[in-house]
Amino acid sequence: MVEKILKMFFENYPLEGNYFSIKTVSEILKIHEQTIRNYEKQGLIKPSRTPTGRRMYNIKDIAKLKIITNLSKDMGINTPGIEVIIKLLEEIEQMKDKYEKKIQELETKINYYHQNYGEIGIVKYESKNIIKK
Repeated sequence: MVEKILKMFFENYPLEGNYFSIKTVSEILKIHEQTIRNYEKQGLIKPSRTPTGRRMYNIKDIAKLKIITNLSKDMGINTPGIEVIIKLLEEIEQMKDKYEKKIQELETKINYYHQNYGEIGIVKYESKNIIKK
């Protein structure tokens, strides 16, 4: 999900480096710096901080801010609603990562069986017929 948002909104921005200042983020998202600070006060975003306390935002923070801005300004959703939506999106992303890892494990096992045992017993269901590969 984050990758799609980044592609959609940041194609035209040369993003160099890992972290960005609040000024850079506000310019990229075309929102006021104080709006970003307010989102932080409301607990919607938690940027990293330098040893001197300066806020620094990574790519995921920027994507999250874009989502928050869209939900708030474009859809009129209030802060508690945004919190629920963000939490659900994060849970979905965690589940996606979990299942992608499981898929990778299963693909590794399938490759192992193909290498050691051939394609014996592997079938493909097509219509009402079972066809051996």
